[in-house]
Amino acid sequence: MMPVPNHFNMATRKKRNAPVSRLAFVATAAIFLLGNLVFVRYGLISEHEDTESIIINSRSSPWGRSPLEVDVPKLSLPERPNIAPAATWQLPHMQVRIFDPTLRKLMESTRDNYMNFGANDRPADSTINGLDRPRGESLNCEDINNITARKYLASGWTKAVYRGRYKGRDVALKTVDIKGREVTTCRKQFNLPLRDCYNKAAQKILKEILLLQGITHNNVIKVLGYCVPNRPYDGHEDSTVTMVTELGESIDLIRLLQMSWEDRLRVVHGVANMLHFVAHSPYGSLALNDFRRQQFVLVDGELRMSDVDDVGFGEQACTKDSECETYYSSVNFTVGTQCINNLCHGYNEKKNIFNAGRHFTTFILPHGAPPGLKSHIDVIINGFGNATMNTEQLLKSMDRVVEIYRNGLHLDRTQPEGNTTEYSCHDNRDLRGRYDYRCRYSLAYKGCTVSVFDQKEAELMCSRDPECRAFVISEQKTWSGRTLVHLKNATGVPSINPKTQLCIRPIDR
Repeated sequence: MMPVPNHFNMATRKKRNAPVSRLAFVATAAIFLLGNLVFVRYGLISEHEDTESIIINSRSSPWGRSPLEVDVPKLSLPERPNIAPAATWQLPHMQVRIFDPTLRKLMESTRDNYMNFGANDRPADSTINGLDRPRGESLNCEDINNITARKYLASGWTKAVYRGRYKGRDVALKTVDIKGREVTTCRKQFNLPLRDCYNKAAQKILKEILLLQGITHNNVIKVLGYCVPNRPYDGHEDSTVTMVTELGESIDLIRLLQMSWEDRLRVVHGVANMLHFVAHSPYGSLALNDFRRQQFVLVDGELRMSDVDDVGFGEQACTKDSECETYYSSVNFTVGTQCINNLCHGYNEKKNIFNAGRHFTTFILPHGAPPGLKSHIDVIINGFGNATMNTEQLLKSMDRVVEIYRNGLHLDRTQPEGNTTEYSCHDNRDLRGRYDYRCRYSLAYKGCTVSVFDQKEAELMCSRDPECRAFVISEQKTWSGRTLVHLKNATGVPSINPKTQLCIRPIDR
């Protein structure tokens, strides 16, 4: 028998192996297709975000799949010591697993607070694990359902904000806006059911609750309660994720410029306090990546950061100094720091300071400032505008301005006439509710109410106002410790008030 040519053996082997190759190809394609389907169905995440999962499981859930599976953006901080690779916290009906080290750190701090509560203080309703309910303040799902007088205020990309009233107190409610861009884009682009897109949007509210309870500060909005139902979203109110916070007044440039200078000083002092806090927080330097006036509110005149969706943890990674720069074309200015040990050292602090100057300090602090404070304010404006001062220096400078203003050290008392008075003053007398008029520098919306260091400053203000004929000195103090005075445009028979003093301008005696 003649030997079989080698090329025929090769062809035979190829022919015999062909079905195996086709089978492998088909299997690979099927696995690839299945993987894509699983990703679209369960792996949907926010665009341009690296994420880690927070999984909230209801122990009694009849749906099998978790009612709420959400993704929390991964925060790029180095692993902190003495923290397990994954941590789990359990509270009634809920379980949360956090894998990101920074979020775990926040969770640990709130869990420790929760574990220190007495047995009678622990929540009986469904909660987010690790998020404690502050003693005497926190609202649960049942409380939130009892909030009345709800009124729509505003909405953004993800959330809708409502005003409500609970036990005589005005509060703000934040929940997913099902007509917002986050949900509608998700449904249109990926053809997913409302429930899944709702879950995707709800992750941001959960992150916000977590962060707001982790970075508590006087200039950060306070969480009063929250509700995470143990059922998936079905369109009913009792299946919505809701957070309740303090109700604040929105901020815009016109509103700020209409405020008295002392109130604007308070806003800028709050900015300086907040910047110092985020630069030295327990979790490292924080970046306020979306620093705009719209992210802040006023609560009883105090500045509060109300939106923490875009807060970043840790300094920016780098390999060279040029990667630690941000150019602002609108003002032709570059904020930059040095790249040290592959991190942009102090970059978050500088960028936060510069943005604060753009949106707050530069516009509102110099306008209407007392002449005696001008030199101090110029230094502060330069520190914000050029990022030449750090937050420690800015806070000290602002504290100094407040101290000078409170103690009247900015007043010119060198002139002889500054030490004499021709006003006629009467103790325990008042013109309550009479002869009030509106002045541009008033601290109140009605009447002309100003703050003074002492009686002499009140006399000077009245003498410089052609409409002023008298003023009433009260015992009330402003936030800075100065005395409230009510200017009047006429005089008459005064009433008795043991807490006031009436001073009449000389021309009216």
